[in-house]
Amino acid sequence: MSAFMVNDDHLDLLASVAEWGREDLWVYFSDEMLPPRSDLQAERGGNYYRDRFHASLIKEELRLENQASLWARYPNDANELWAGMEFREYRRIFDDQATTGEVLGALACYEYQACESETWKTSFAFALCQAIRKKICSQLSGSNWEYTRPANLRERVRVI
Repeated sequence: MSAFMVNDDHLDLLASVAEWGREDLWVYFSDEMLPPRSDLQAERGGNYYRDRFHASLIKEELRLENQASLWARYPNDANELWAGMEFREYRRIFDDQATTGEVLGALACYEYQACESETWKTSFAFALCQAIRKKICSQLSGSNWEYTRPANLRERVRVI
């Protein structure tokens, strides 16, 4: 089997991003999107999440979408993929306990594991993943959205 249920640490890391830094995790909820599978509250338009309560619900939302993906991929065997797993409550991972590379790697892995259902692209978990990626990119760039070439940058010629 190529798809699997990601572990609690993996989900904790992704959910923890909501609590990192001064910026909220901003999630856009469009008219085409399905409502969250969990108890996470979402209104059409922009939604802001930043505290432990929200992070706990984000973890649950991501877990449920991972399970839905496994049900879609392995309808006869999905229960076996999390048999014996005990899902624990959210435990925060602070921003000095993981690198941005680890977050982006965990995000890529999660998206690969959660993409099997027909509703993945319209799921709230998909929108959460986009928001997590945007927040990490914003932190990496120092919130600089525009690039301007330095005046003293020399032009290079590529030799083929």
